[in-house]
Amino acid sequence: MENTGSHIGIVTSLDGENAKVRFQRNSACGHCGACMTVGECEMEVSLPNTLNAKIGDRVSVDLSPKRMVQASLLAYAVPLVLLIAGVLVGSRIADWVGLVLGIAACGIGYLILRLVDIRARKKKSFQPVMERILDEDEE
Repeated sequence: MENTGSHIGIVTSLDGENAKVRFQRNSACGHCGACMTVGECEMEVSLPNTLNAKIGDRVSVDLSPKRMVQASLLAYAVPLVLLIAGVLVGSRIADWVGLVLGIAACGIGYLILRLVDIRARKKKSFQPVMERILDEDEE
């Protein structure tokens, strides 16, 4: 059974132990920043070349939908919730305090996300993973 998070891409370049893989962008793909946009309908991601793929190889890459949803939820929900909480708490004192506290809380949210990002990069928990190199006739 094929993993629903698998995407087929082509290795476009190698950089040390990493490979850049280019994919067709699908409708579920947003502009989250996890991948570099290449043109209107393509995206490119740099990931560890665990399979020793060569330039031009077609590879199956696991871009787990669960991880993508978690990353999107973190990126959008944390700052938004903190912004709203700051505005609600601050507006009990005065409107301008609500504005200032909301902006400050949102900024703290982005600092939290930065720390989570650093930790996730070390753990490679949101990193796409090469699954296998495909034969020319495989889809």
